[in-house]
Amino acid sequence: MGAEKVPRLCISTIDPSQVGGVTTMKKFICDYAQKSGFFPYIVYSSLDPQDHLSIKNLLKRKRKIGFLEKKYEEYDGYSIGIVLPEFEFLHYLSSFRYWKKTLAQGDIFFGVSGTNQCCLPFVLAKKDFACWIATTLLEDRKDNAREFGFLRKLIDRLSLPLCLYWEKLIFKKSKKVLVLSQYTAERICERYKLDEGKVEVVPHPVDTDLFCPVISQGESERYLLFAGRINDSRKNLLMLLEAFSLVVRGFPEVKLKLVGDKPDAKILRRISDLGLGDSVLFYEAIPHEKMVPFYQQAALFVLPSLQEGLGIVTLEAMACGIPVVSTRCGGPEDVIEDGVNGLLVENNSASKLAEAILKLLRDEGLRKRMGKKARQTVVNKYSMVKLAPKFLDFFKELSSGAGQGQDIWRV
Repeated sequence: MGAEKVPRLCISTIDPSQVGGVTTMKKFICDYAQKSGFFPYIVYSSLDPQDHLSIKNLLKRKRKIGFLEKKYEEYDGYSIGIVLPEFEFLHYLSSFRYWKKTLAQGDIFFGVSGTNQCCLPFVLAKKDFACWIATTLLEDRKDNAREFGFLRKLIDRLSLPLCLYWEKLIFKKSKKVLVLSQYTAERICERYKLDEGKVEVVPHPVDTDLFCPVISQGESERYLLFAGRINDSRKNLLMLLEAFSLVVRGFPEVKLKLVGDKPDAKILRRISDLGLGDSVLFYEAIPHEKMVPFYQQAALFVLPSLQEGLGIVTLEAMACGIPVVSTRCGGPEDVIEDGVNGLLVENNSASKLAEAILKLLRDEGLRKRMGKKARQTVVNKYSMVKLAPKFLDFFKELSSGAGQGQDIWRV
């Protein structure tokens, strides 16, 4: 009798070089799938312009795009270039022959990303699949679009209708749509009228043994903490800097630690203009597991976002017993009970954010009580024990499924 075949889990996702919540989600899925007896591998559209067949490259008569086998930590991976990357609606269509090649190796198909666009190859290949996403396409881009130049806005306007069609098609064809928050579930159901039970809220599980309060903490500098994509306009770092400039008037010794990508010129210029050069500290490319002491030793975690599907970093901070001050930006409102385990403030208001931060800095007792409640919230609702087994059920359900049928275009 031969050995039983290990099911291969094909994960369509974003380029691993990107920082943020999706990278955390992807790592969890790979690790948990492997521990549960599956063979995970990832496939993604490359961010490297050398892999793309752009308009400029076409004019130079370059005829090939990149297709590379690349390891993602210990997992197999495939990086696929894009034909005409300038047009978002073509990202998966133009390189589908390479996607088809990688999908042929899979038994189970699962998309992990901010939006569901990464699942289009599954639809085109007529595969049964599920997705785990943070937000909708419109929610994802509505704030970023403000930063686009004229040409980028024009191209985006041309691409958006077809991208929205892909989104609708993908939701209709998906066996299950897993979302990080009730906020996102409501946005999807309102727009696309999906069948009852297809959309399920499954937040990112937190390893509460790893992300835990520090056992004993001596005297250390007090600081506020933010972790995420520093240059992403949705994260609203410019507003956080403005709020922090108000905080240091009352607490000049407090620092602001920003963990994420390398800050762009606009961020650095704003820090200089506000006179915060000695108070703001940057930390680049911190591995996920090494974030624990950053959380544990912080006075507060601050989330200034304009929009969030959930905000996985808020759960990790709360698991470490650190209260979170967040704007009312969607997903965090599922997790934070205002005045109990953290504080919620008006979106995009530097004065309101500063006021909430100052309230907790001035009241150590309140800060500690909220921190304990924050930890309890994550342990009771968002731990690995509570949430991780759901994914095993989803994978088993997909492995027993059949094909999508022939008519892939009907929505």
